Amino acid sequence: MTALLELDGVCAGYGRSIVVRDLDLTVEAGEVVALLGPNGAGKTTTLRTAAGLQPALGGSVRLLGHAVDVRRPHRNARRGLAFVTEHRSLFPQLTVRENLRLAERSAGAWAELAGLFPMLDPLLGRKAGLLSGGEQQLLAIARALTGRPRLVLVDEMSLGLAPVIVADLAPLLRRAADERDV
Repeated sequence: MTALLELDGVCAGYGRSIVVRDLDLTVEAGEVVALLGPNGAGKTTTLRTAAGLQPALGGSVRLLGHAVDVRRPHRNARRGLAFVTEHRSLFPQLTVRENLRLAERSAGAWAELAGLFPMLDPLLGRKAGLLSGGEQQLLAIARALTGRPRLVLVDEMSLGLAPVIVADLAPLLRRAADERDV
């Protein structure tokens, strides 16, 4: 079976500053993997490189057996990659429902996911910009899953969130991995 994500000897950084050196990482289907470390350790750089949003300075990155396309990151999304950035990248003037619909690849994709995110149901008519930080993070993850990805990368999952919300997110991701083959 082909790994979902393979980083082999990856070096990454910005300009002359190398932040990640010789990283080997493999993520298989059904795994939930966390990158832990202090600020500046290269977690975001690693995820951006894995998503094809910045080039590796060395080594290789493969998504479902294909080289990650840095010139056309939308191809990585079509292959099954979803990336939730630390800034969540929501459309604040659109409602929760509209944000979810933008990510749907097929009609009714949100209806299949609604059971994983019952807390979003009463918020469907609210503008995304009016949600709390935890609600926005849930929406960002739900939106990523609506596109039926094979692999979801979540950067700074707990940034600015109350511990009780963080405690809810980890089991939710595990359940999504189990139920949706992510």
